[in-house]
Amino acid sequence: GYIWTEGPVWVGGEEGYLLFSDVPGNAIHAWDGKRTNAFLAPSGYRGFPIPASIREAGSNGLAFGRGGLLIADSGLRALARVDLATRQKDVFAESYQGKRFNSPNDLVVARNGDVYFTDPPYGLTGVQTSPLRELTYTGVFRVTPDDRVQLIADNLFPNGIALSPDNRVLYATDRSGWVAIDLDASGLPTGQRQFVASAQVGGTGGDGMKADSAGNIWASGRGGIYVFSPKGEHIGFAPIAGRVSNCAFGPGRTIYVTNDTQVVRGRIRTDFPGGMPIQY
Repeated sequence: GYIWTEGPVWVGGEEGYLLFSDVPGNAIHAWDGKRTNAFLAPSGYRGFPIPASIREAGSNGLAFGRGGLLIADSGLRALARVDLATRQKDVFAESYQGKRFNSPNDLVVARNGDVYFTDPPYGLTGVQTSPLRELTYTGVFRVTPDDRVQLIADNLFPNGIALSPDNRVLYATDRSGWVAIDLDASGLPTGQRQFVASAQVGGTGGDGMKADSAGNIWASGRGGIYVFSPKGEHIGFAPIAGRVSNCAFGPGRTIYVTNDTQVVRGRIRTDFPGGMPIQY
């Protein structure tokens, strides 16, 4: 019954709950194992009616940091923090060098509190041709704990993003497939390389992804979730019908997958190589 689900994240331990975005529906929903309720609506653009220039008005990627829920806010074209108790939402980054972001899509939080995020123009009507665009490129950025915005890459058309367990490799999707950006000890880029070319997996394109504790990348693609080793080897596949957008790990070796108009759950096999324990 949803329009386009995205950004799943598990909150808490065994007795926790799942949050996920319905991006065009402009809402974040919570599932507690029995029922689903609206957690935050609107989750992005706050006005009404939504302007025709906005293609995706809601939140997209979700993550935890700064003591709350962090949102890649497609509708507001910003990054925001939501207090889990009060659900108060506050923007902490919305521009780079005086120019507004395109429409932040996904984000990941480093151990030191840095927030890395992707900024394609998918949230804008017309996408690349939108007259609202102020940046001439689609970038990957970092926001430091003191809210300094830094450019990480400006030569990609990114969507999903993930970070290796040691925080020394940043992964992003691109039209070429998946790209790895090597980071120095301070979290700044030292080089960029192709991680997995889309041709290696039948020409599929990627969307959201997550890294597990062994450094494997669980990436959405055509027909399901693809699993790549830290060396870029295709080591696993979970077939899921429909358009798969993103995934998140939960307790009990579960994986939650946002899948077009629904969210599905699967169990990860105990003999799967090298990917446990899972971070969530």
